[in-house]
Amino acid sequence: MSIQAGLGISTDKDSLKAVREAALQARQRFDGNASPNVAIVFSSIEFAHLTMLKTISSMFGHIDVLGCSTTAVLCNQGVFRHAVAVLLLNMSPDTYYTTGSITDIKYKTAIKAGEEFGEKLLAGLKSARRDLGIIFSDGLIDKSSNLIYGMQERLGTSFPVVGALAMDNLRYSKTFVYYNQSVESDAACGLILGGGVNFGLGIRHGWKPLGKPRYITRASGNIAYEIDDIPAATVYEDYLDCDIKELRLELRRIGTFYPIGIYLQGEEEYLLRNITDIGEDGSLILQGNIPENSQIRLMIGTKETCFTAAEQAVHEAKEALSVKAGACPKIKFALVFDSISRYMLLGRDAEKEVEAVKRAVGPGVPVIGLYTYGEQGPLKSIDYHGKVYLHNQTISVLLVGE
Repeated sequence: MSIQAGLGISTDKDSLKAVREAALQARQRFDGNASPNVAIVFSSIEFAHLTMLKTISSMFGHIDVLGCSTTAVLCNQGVFRHAVAVLLLNMSPDTYYTTGSITDIKYKTAIKAGEEFGEKLLAGLKSARRDLGIIFSDGLIDKSSNLIYGMQERLGTSFPVVGALAMDNLRYSKTFVYYNQSVESDAACGLILGGGVNFGLGIRHGWKPLGKPRYITRASGNIAYEIDDIPAATVYEDYLDCDIKELRLELRRIGTFYPIGIYLQGEEEYLLRNITDIGEDGSLILQGNIPENSQIRLMIGTKETCFTAAEQAVHEAKEALSVKAGACPKIKFALVFDSISRYMLLGRDAEKEVEAVKRAVGPGVPVIGLYTYGEQGPLKSIDYHGKVYLHNQTISVLLVGE
């Protein structure tokens, strides 16, 4: 299996010039006359229109384009609030891949859409061995955990999928998914790689548990109605010494610093859930599903624990890649999906996470990523026989090598 990868980025205010500049930079990183057959594109929200995708298609002919919008792009050069980044990939003939998309998710329900999405991705691989799925989806899908559940019905519960929920500029208004020559909301797109692709994935968050364990005694989907048989929001009222009105005013800060952590037996870290709203009945509306009878803790994060988690994630990804590709694997590119909560917590220090990835993968390796409203992937970084979850507050590092 062989992949060539080239990365380009532009911060030009003219969207046409920016995408051309980024794509040309990426193409210049290729050896010889190889032509790209896949482009992964991340951009800040102002670039989210058809001109960007049509420009890439006009430059490279038949090419599969995937990606999404974000608040800020991550790459080797740093973190950029106004930018478009293009990762071009040339797949060797022995590398199998297929792409697909799904639209109108809310009308189909997320589970049904996930099943249809999985079927589309599988259809292109036929009998070839499949190794890894990479997906991008609208960050504002209701019950977005269900999209993963639906995909697993078709791809299998232990098939490794890593992905990101698209963002806008923290307005929670409209996010965009890019697929070929289409810019869509309420949609998802993806890529499945096969034929013996070597990869490693590390997912960490660094938030630590607070206080005693508690239990979700009444819940449905992504709504926690009661914790320990009392209205769920009471936990925050007691801990932060404020009422529901005050909680709502500080919801974004509370969701960033004090998410709910779900205990999962056998996993090293808690699965985190952001709070997106508080109901009149004191219920907590969360970004992902929360099972009834779950053991939970309030969690807290700091800059130091974030930095440590970023270093752990990339080193676990390298270790996982080494298991598959040998002691000194050649890393072709790195994808980084970083929660917007981490960006809000780290502020000007956000670039230190990118630096941690760059140090670990070494000079010359393309590093591309984005900030997300949520990350998708299995909790374990080496043993991929675990379930894929929707995460909040994590940094996910995917290394693809040979």
